[in-house]
Amino acid sequence: MASLNDRDAVRYAWIGWAALFLATAAIVLHDSSRSVVPSYRFGALQWISGRFLYELTGIGGFTYLPQAAILFTPFAMLPPAAGEVSWRLVNAGVFALGLGSFARLAGEQSGKELFPLATLVSIPLAWDCARNGQATLIMTGFMLLAVVAVARDLRWRAVLWLALAVAVKPLAIVLALLIAAIDRPMTWRVLLGMIALAVSPFLTQHPGYVAEQYRVCFQNMALSAHVGSVAHGWTTPFTALRVAGLDVPEKVQTAIRLVAAGATLGLCFFAKRRLSSARSAVHVVSLAILYVVLFSPRTEGNTYAMLGPLFGVFLAGAFLIEKRPGEGVLLSVMVLCLAASRLIERMLTPAAHESWLSPFLAACLGVYVLFRLFSDPAKSHGNGAA
Repeated sequence: MASLNDRDAVRYAWIGWAALFLATAAIVLHDSSRSVVPSYRFGALQWISGRFLYELTGIGGFTYLPQAAILFTPFAMLPPAAGEVSWRLVNAGVFALGLGSFARLAGEQSGKELFPLATLVSIPLAWDCARNGQATLIMTGFMLLAVVAVARDLRWRAVLWLALAVAVKPLAIVLALLIAAIDRPMTWRVLLGMIALAVSPFLTQHPGYVAEQYRVCFQNMALSAHVGSVAHGWTTPFTALRVAGLDVPEKVQTAIRLVAAGATLGLCFFAKRRLSSARSAVHVVSLAILYVVLFSPRTEGNTYAMLGPLFGVFLAGAFLIEKRPGEGVLLSVMVLCLAASRLIERMLTPAAHESWLSPFLAACLGVYVLFRLFSDPAKSHGNGAA
């Protein structure tokens, strides 16, 4: 019988990702009403035609950078059904590749294969995101590939992955800024990469049109952030507090986000200086993802798919490397609760309109990451395991 850390288990893990793709493809071919891909297609077709990308509603529609519209163009040129299926293949595929690379980095010095167990954890959390075709998965995959490339001193490759992550979803700028700040050889490279990314739309459309779309894009982002801060229906810690009757003013939310950003940067500096490159990469991307999930005003239920790789690597490390079954069981319970968060919320707080369990579990994972960050051995004594 195959164990969770041998070659057969790795093969089964990839079969699991293939099954995820086939299942989501079958669902969308049967009924595409729960897909966000039409918004991406709208942006791409608008860009090709030189029409406005943004509706300035702050809620739906195309809410990304112009680069996202450009990247989606090949899928928009296909028949709608083929575009839906092809996008899900690339979306889930990049996420799985990023997870595989991240898991290998986390476990390579121990000789343990963490990918199968990390897959077992990540697929349930990624399911809704993959079914809906949300770009959160591909963005996360590029982020994971980027930190692995940094850890392996493949700096220009890391810049490419970071640029693609930001192009797909601007939330990835959190990781790009953190890497640029804590890794001196990456600072100017990331700057050049972001400049190239910013200039790239001018190669595909009239300069006046591009400049106008940028202006409206930033206006739309500001409006979207405002709506996320004050409206109901999002899944942030601030909206979760409304279940307890606490409504945090928007300005206070902004102040807390700025303080959290500074703390996140300080913790990443600490990880970079204290830990080996592999362990540092694990913690830096963990802190970046946790910041996005906990402090973005636009966090929704499917955004928590980003936590799958973090839970997966730390859980697999606890069971297979550190031999800390208590921690592994604790993380396993958290994953199960996160996967069933809406059901649990309906049982415990049936009258509540806001989601509170997912932000709470993300905060708990943040506490665990901090515990590991300060308890993991320093460079000279580390074994490189996550």
